Amino acid sequence: MKTLLLALLLSASVARAQDAAPVADLAPAPDLVALPPDPDAPTVAASLDKPEAYVGDKLALSVTAIAHAGIAVTLSQKLELGKLELLERDDGEAQGRDLGDGRRSFRFVLYVAGYEVGPTEVPPLSLTYLSPRGDVRVVSTDPVALTIRALVDESQSKLEPQPERGPRTAMIEDRRLMRGIWVTGGLLALTALAFFLRRLLRRARRIDGAPAAHIVPSRPPGEVAIERLSAIRARGNFGHDGYRPFAFETAEVVRAYLGARYGFDSLELTSTELIAELERFAPHLVQPGSEVVRFIEHTDLVKFASAGSSEGTALQLLDSAQSIVLATASRLETAEEMLSGPVRPPLPLEGAKS
Repeated sequence: MKTLLLALLLSASVARAQDAAPVADLAPAPDLVALPPDPDAPTVAASLDKPEAYVGDKLALSVTAIAHAGIAVTLSQKLELGKLELLERDDGEAQGRDLGDGRRSFRFVLYVAGYEVGPTEVPPLSLTYLSPRGDVRVVSTDPVALTIRALVDESQSKLEPQPERGPRTAMIEDRRLMRGIWVTGGLLALTALAFFLRRLLRRARRIDGAPAAHIVPSRPPGEVAIERLSAIRARGNFGHDGYRPFAFETAEVVRAYLGARYGFDSLELTSTELIAELERFAPHLVQPGSEVVRFIEHTDLVKFASAGSSEGTALQLLDSAQSIVLATASRLETAEEMLSGPVRPPLPLEGAKS
């Protein structure tokens, strides 16, 4: 009897162990495994010029990064500022400043304003950097507290009205209103003149060398872009001059294709202006973390920050450019015929987060 009871208990224990085994054997998906800490990660910080402001006040939000020499840092073009609104952006020190001790300082200034009364904060801001191993990584700042006050204090508005004062014996002319009107009119005139000169310069450039905007190209832009990307891949020699000529040429192919595909002049635009135009014509392409945004940010790192690259990263950049064209071309079958081999999905850039 004891032997039978012992056998039943042993069978029940084995059954429970087998039921629990699949749960214990589960391993985290590879995509969920966090990257190991980077010892070369730059130190980043964000600060406001004042902790309190009134509704609509212009605030200076400084984002700084201190990194080892050879590491380039960029601030994303697509920013999430919570309840604050971006007014202007100054990337004057985006190239970095040598501190003389083997480190470089990067500084970005964002001019923001708040329109909701009460306590709020600047959310963490993401900065992208290229490690010495060629990995593209992201580091974020800490949130910054801010209080937005109303223009009129509600507690004072509830006070008893003061007795009316008699008229003054002397009258003083207040010229502040007229000065404000003159200054505002002058600024508007200068802005209009700058816009007119810029449009005139672009039109002159198009007349000198570029075809007229109304002329329909003889070949689909997707076919032309795939042909140029295939030529770059076949030519090789990506690492010449620190990969900068390769990055410039690949970015120019994608820029020219996007402008021709969605009908705007793209080659004379900065990266910020290019993203702004795409937000008008194809907003789904420039969502935070999209393939197009990551492609623009990565090529900017190599072109303007002399960040360098690697052969594997260069091939992945070509795959990314090809993926952008194939995903948006109006005639995919024509673009696919230009490829030398089967179309394969691009690999993610080394170290980039999905």
